[in-house]
Amino acid sequence: MSVDYDVIVIGGGGAGLSAAYHAAKKGASVMLVEAATQLGGATALSSGVVYAAGTSVQQAAGITDSAEDMYQYIMTLNQWSIKPALAKRLSEAGAYIIDWLTELGNEFPPELVMESGVGGRPRGHQALGSGYGIVQSLINAVGALGVEVALGSRVSDLLVEDGRVVGIRSGEVDLRAHAVIITTGGFANNPAMVKRLWPTAAAHGTRLTSFYAESPFNMGDGILLGERAGANITGIDNGLLVPSPNFLPDLSYTLPEWAMVVNRDGKRFITENASYAVCGYLVNEQPEMRCFAIFDEPALEEACADDSVFKIYINDPGSDSWRVSVIRDQVAKGRVKVADTIADLAKRSDIDPVNLELSVERYNQLVDQGEDEDFFKKPAKFYPIRTGPFYAVEIRATSMVSCHAGLEIDNDGHVMDGNGRVIPGLYAGGEVLGCTLGRRYIGGGIGVANALTFGKLAGESVARECLPTRQTAI
Repeated sequence: MSVDYDVIVIGGGGAGLSAAYHAAKKGASVMLVEAATQLGGATALSSGVVYAAGTSVQQAAGITDSAEDMYQYIMTLNQWSIKPALAKRLSEAGAYIIDWLTELGNEFPPELVMESGVGGRPRGHQALGSGYGIVQSLINAVGALGVEVALGSRVSDLLVEDGRVVGIRSGEVDLRAHAVIITTGGFANNPAMVKRLWPTAAAHGTRLTSFYAESPFNMGDGILLGERAGANITGIDNGLLVPSPNFLPDLSYTLPEWAMVVNRDGKRFITENASYAVCGYLVNEQPEMRCFAIFDEPALEEACADDSVFKIYINDPGSDSWRVSVIRDQVAKGRVKVADTIADLAKRSDIDPVNLELSVERYNQLVDQGEDEDFFKKPAKFYPIRTGPFYAVEIRATSMVSCHAGLEIDNDGHVMDGNGRVIPGLYAGGEVLGCTLGRRYIGGGIGVANALTFGKLAGESVARECLPTRQTAI
């Protein structure tokens, strides 16, 4: 078969760059096609955290961990609902990914490795240059290997002959290759696909926002391309929604740890400083999928002061939604409820008044004794709820951070059809997959790790399987 390239990679985010790098490193000729006018995708927008276990950086920090422990954690958190072989690959790749990114010029200081999810193991490796820095190092690396890049080129179709994917169509241009790798990311900017593949998110209607707003082609193109070629779609209604008051377009992805959070029944249901990896799921399990942050005037003035805005990562700008000026502006607009008594606040906020008063009374007892023996919250500072006016901010888990529905692959990155058969010539990696991240987001940085790991898997598999084909054709 006459081809233009050994490999065509659709999508130039972290997964696509990783796929292109590892295919080219093995000697394949690679064309990387990106719909946007720049490379990077969601990886460039991230805080640059990579979730990994058993790494040299952890060892330098004195942290004992292993790929096997991470694998068991992933499987347990997801109730063994994801493919064990892929979870194993994701776990075992971490040490290589961190060393590889370090070789490309990224810095992961040992003192910045942190617990970025739940489970007690610090696995969140923070890159000093954020996600943008990681992407720039990858761009430089693929350029040095001779990978060709076509920007502003949205792929409309896969070329299929005799059941095999043999290339792509973009505009009026057809390109042929021994194999195609789909790495187009998720579908959060496509409302129709959110409704179909993530109904829990779609249920929030107009309040729904997306981490991918600045990545306009996060439209599910790769999933649609794969479907037309017969690919199986899996992981439906899985993903990460994080809590937000939805005041501003910034990503407010944690509950306010300094406040008391209750559901519509007026009852606490969560440790307010719980990781964003888990709290969105709990919020969505509450009546009407909403909750409320309850606090008083002194807490507002101190905890929401500009220099107190909560940050998780070193590259995290913090959320503007919880600043004093923003809260007061939302009071004026009627979105934040305020009252001189807890009973009146409950009435104005549509919260059970008896339970809210009891919850406030109990919460103040815990604050006075300096220990939250009910939920074991350990905030930087406890604030009682005693001095009016009192405030209630409605919060819903409406910010889409990670889409977990998409294409199914086998252990080597081949896209599979509904009968579990490989679609010849078609591979995939990254957030376009629906079989690697599962029901529960395991921790900050797993999205970047997923992209780089399965991009690598697809790139290396394609090179291993297609280079002999090229040599035979020559």
